[in-house]
Parts: sequence; C-alpha cells; structure tokens
Amino acid sequence: MNLKGKVALVTGASRGIGAGIARVLARHGAAVGVGYLNNAKEAHAVCEQIRSQGGSALGVRADVTQEGEIASMISAVEKQLGPINILVNNAGHNWIRPILDISPDQWDACLQLNLRACFMCAKAVLPGMLERKEGRIISISSISGQRGGNSCDVDYSAAKAGILGFTRALGKWAAPRGVLVNAVAPGYVLTDNLKTVGPDRIEATRKTIPLGRLGEPEEIGEVVAFLAGPGASYIVGETLTVNGGVHID
Repeated sequence: MNLKGKVALVTGASRGIGAGIARVLARHGAAVGVGYLNNAKEAHAVCEQIRSQGGSALGVRADVTQEGEIASMISAVEKQLGPINILVNNAGHNWIRPILDISPDQWDACLQLNLRACFMCAKAVLPGMLERKEGRIISISSISGQRGGNSCDVDYSAAKAGILGFTRALGKWAAPRGVLVNAVAPGYVLTDNLKTVGPDRIEATRKTIPLGRLGEPEEIGEVVAFLAGPGASYIVGETLTVNGGVHID
C-alpha cells in the first residue's frame, strides 16, 4: 500500500473514522488534506500528528453541502499539496431520531450531508482525475446502509444505502476513464460519538459482534488505504464490509 507521491483529501477528518483514515493514509506515504467544518482545533491536531511522523498534511475548512466551499477546499489542497489523486468521502452525521420526529427539512439535511456531498465532492475532483486518467474515489457508507440501522435512523440508513448505489453506478462510468470508485461500510467503531451512548449500550453492542470487540478508526483507515493503493487496481464499484463479523442479510 505504497501511497508515496499521492495526495489524498479526506472530508470530515477532524476526529473519529475520518481522522483515523487521514493518519493511516499519511502513514502509507500520502500527503493528506484534512477536511473539517467546525472542529478546527481537532483538525489541526490531526495534521500535527501526521507531521510529527514525517508526513505532510493541510487542514482545510469547508461545508461539503455547499458547492463553492467544496471548490475552495479542493483549490487550497491542490495549491499546497498537489493534484488530488484520492478522495475519501467521509463527512457525515447520524442524528438518531424516530421517523415521526423527522421533518422534511431534517430529512433533506441528512441526505445532503451524508449522500449529496459525496456526489458533489466526486464531481468536483473528477475533471482533474479524468485529465490525468488516474484517481481513486472512496466513500464511507455504513452497516446501517446495508441492513438498516436501528429504528431511529431511517434518514441516515437511507443516505448510507444511497452511497452503495452511487458507488456501483459511478464505478461503471469512471473505470473506463481511469478512475476507480469503491466504498467501505464500517460496522461499530469506537469513536467519541459512540462513547456518548454510555458503557452499558457499548457493552450490549460488543456482544453482538462475533470478533468480540468494536473496531478502531485506524482499522477502517487501513481498508481505505488498500482501496487507494496498487493492490486494489482491479476492484471497481465494490463495497468492502468491515464490521468484525456482523452478518449482513
């Protein structure tokens, strides 16, 4: 998984899975744009971690639901780090609320962040990738998109399921043009957000996982790095499931 000479942009990379992905890509040699919206301090801390290990990183703020801000983010990364070879669509959020409490505007906001942003970021980096006839686009879906999440995240599950279809269709279109498109569907990963549900719920979740533990952000990062590297040169439109053995119907 030698990524030396490559430039990656990871959205939503200030913490959690995104931060783990950014650190792992840098560990494998990529220069990394660390995208964030509100968590500037955390994003710059991720950059400092990367630099302290000899890597190159740039923290860049953007609201990935806004086309103009996406363009500015990409311009900043390419100006300082070079042309983007790898896009990781990771930015997202799960509000966890029952359907009767979800307004149409809230539904739209969830799909904008978790699905529409993948389309907009991909569309923004594709011209450069097509010109160079080389690139990787990797979107982070979820176990919720594969089997449906809990009863209180129908909007999130729908958005993450949409990523699976988006990946298949864009993969077919982009592959003849030199760009490989794939996705990763994490299961339960121990992030700060998950920790807020409390130890009892975390323990109950752990018992449902055949491997007997929750995942770590860097474990998702290693799978992303594989898809970004030369070993994945014949993988197109696929979703790699990383969930410790949880069965997907």
